[in-house]
Amino acid sequence: MMGLTIALSGACDIDNTVDRRSTTEVFLQEPNSLVDILFVVDSSPSMADEQQLLANGFDSFVGTLEESNADFHLGVMDMNMDLDNARRGLLVGNPAYLTVDDNYVQQFKSRVKVGVGGSDKEKGISAGLAAVTEPLVSGHNAGFVRADANLVFVFVSDEDDCSDGDALDAEGGTACYDQRGKLLTIKHLIQAYQRLKTGDARVMASAIIGPAINEQQNCEQEAWPGHRYKGMVDALGGVVGDICEQDYSRLMEDLGLAVAGELTVFNLKYAAVPATIEVQVDGEVVEEDPVEGWTYEPEYKQIRFEGDYVPPRGSSLSVYYEIAGPG
Repeated sequence: MMGLTIALSGACDIDNTVDRRSTTEVFLQEPNSLVDILFVVDSSPSMADEQQLLANGFDSFVGTLEESNADFHLGVMDMNMDLDNARRGLLVGNPAYLTVDDNYVQQFKSRVKVGVGGSDKEKGISAGLAAVTEPLVSGHNAGFVRADANLVFVFVSDEDDCSDGDALDAEGGTACYDQRGKLLTIKHLIQAYQRLKTGDARVMASAIIGPAINEQQNCEQEAWPGHRYKGMVDALGGVVGDICEQDYSRLMEDLGLAVAGELTVFNLKYAAVPATIEVQVDGEVVEEDPVEGWTYEPEYKQIRFEGDYVPPRGSSLSVYYEIAGPG
């Protein structure tokens, strides 16, 4: 599980000299080989190209699962949670989810193209929650969730989440931004997701979403920053990808490794001073190296393991660094 900060210290000197704060963040490579994966995909009119990119990148995603010998359930659903949608919360396809015994590659590539006739109020977080809770978890979606398996959500949208508890049902899509006070709080939604699992099994979330406005160099069409989805990922651990990318192969590979418990990308909470970063795996120092170690991507505040070295499943990774900027 990612993103647990265990130490934070330091302050600014009163004589106006800068004393940077330092922090150590700890991440775990999840060892559980049982995983239930739910892709929650935006079905609004602007999403045709992105759905095709997901289909194109699936080979990269599933290859990492196959290499890890993961025992997976794979489900797909759209984000249309309008009250007049008879299929709201339902997984796509028959059977409702795919397993290692199915022709999952071709079937996923078909299912992930959920269409573009959905709602302009994209309620991905509440849609995912509805799919794995009563009455659907023992109804239409029965069997998808296993008690002892990790549960992983992958949200894909070019809009921010609009989970509102149906408070905006009579409103248009702009209400998701104009009336944010009526949305369910991210804290409430995070807690609801955390309650889905007890014991050793984990809930994780990843997202392919619109980046911040000042980071949209790759966008050929408008994408709204997915702040609420990023909040879920920050809390539950996972990978955040840029929906504006023109090829999802690398991103889907990162997602697959994360789902299989072999993360290659670790999102830091703060921007780091590069020269101060120290990385350890199970107490052993790992050197900065683009082939057999790690690199730091300051634009995304990420530690990325490249090439031949990936922290093994079940290992503990710690990252010490000084936080960029004055204390």
